Amino acid sequence: MGLGAEYRRLWCGNASSNLADGITFIALPLLAATLTDDPLAISGLAIAYSAPRVLTVLGIGVLVDRVDRRRLLHLANFSRAAMFALLSVLVVAEAAPLVALYVVYAAMGVLESVSDGAAVAVLPQAVPAHRLDRANAQIAGTQTVVDEFVGPPLGGFLFAMAAFAPSAVTAGAFLAAGFAYWRLRGTYVVPLDEGPARPGGVVAAIREGATWTAHHHVVRLLVVVGGLASVAYMIPFSYLVLWAREELGLSATGYGLLLSFSALGGLLGSVVASRLRRLLGYGGAIVAALTLGAASFVVISLTTNLAVVAVALPLYIAHAVMWNVLATSVRQRATPAAMMGRVGALSRLVGLLGLTAGAAVGGVLASVLGLRAPFAVAGGLFLLAAVLCLGQLGRFRAWEDGHTRENP
Repeated sequence: MGLGAEYRRLWCGNASSNLADGITFIALPLLAATLTDDPLAISGLAIAYSAPRVLTVLGIGVLVDRVDRRRLLHLANFSRAAMFALLSVLVVAEAAPLVALYVVYAAMGVLESVSDGAAVAVLPQAVPAHRLDRANAQIAGTQTVVDEFVGPPLGGFLFAMAAFAPSAVTAGAFLAAGFAYWRLRGTYVVPLDEGPARPGGVVAAIREGATWTAHHHVVRLLVVVGGLASVAYMIPFSYLVLWAREELGLSATGYGLLLSFSALGGLLGSVVASRLRRLLGYGGAIVAALTLGAASFVVISLTTNLAVVAVALPLYIAHAVMWNVLATSVRQRATPAAMMGRVGALSRLVGLLGLTAGAAVGGVLASVLGLRAPFAVAGGLFLLAAVLCLGQLGRFRAWEDGHTRENP
């Protein structure tokens, strides 16, 4: 990979934990369905997963900035390994009540936030600034393959073999991730003299991170655009399975194949992102990515032709990966090491709130306007995001030029 031993350990940890996530994405709902046929009870699992993330993400950001990030990474993954090992034992003993799944989902949300926040903060400490695009692109490409192509079918296959098998394999994957992170050899505690004096309280520390973000023009813009993009993404994806059935005439198998095929766009986005940045700069590349997302959704809103959708939807996924790689790299390069956890947490909080709002808006729009029109609304929001970034190209260029002079 050419990015050093520390990066390889980070990559291995990320790949292993994403494999575990991909397995649980399919296997845990299947396990829940064996315990209850109440749709409300099953849908409540998503709330059990997301609500703790929203409530704890800012505090986790402070934690990431105050303790050894390497330790956070391996402890979060070892903890998830232990949790899924215990769950597999309960399943074997036929002693896993639905409440146990609620606890697992809640713990998953919190521990995932810890691991993800620490991983994003650690990467710029392990990889030179000018190679962050490449590192983030490789991680995003691997995540696409593991999350979309390997984990879900493996989770379904394992569950078909034995109900406990997915949890046992997931425990092993998280254990492997923990060992990969445990083997990191760099120093990942941010010394006090590398950033502003740390406020004593958690609230004061959160406020300091929010204030820094609000005063940095480029990072502030990316946080706002990230929230807007989250709303736009979730508007159609909140009812996507219904759209696929009613508008495209797809069966459950066909829907799964469409999503798997669309994930190929993620690989394209991971390859193109750094090349586009070298050609257009960060600002121009982000505008291009958001414009592609807008165009993809508008095209989908105008057609029920499966062949056209099978091109437009992967292009949308490509835009999403390009945006994620570019925005993450900018934030990592712009944010002081001592602020990385809190600024990243604020960005994730805005994104989570955007997803929640988008799901609510998507359901309303679909019921009022039909199943295709919300794609056009979402495309309009992506276009608005692109225009906002286009208007700030000068700030992007000024920041990038200044950062290049400071970090040749």
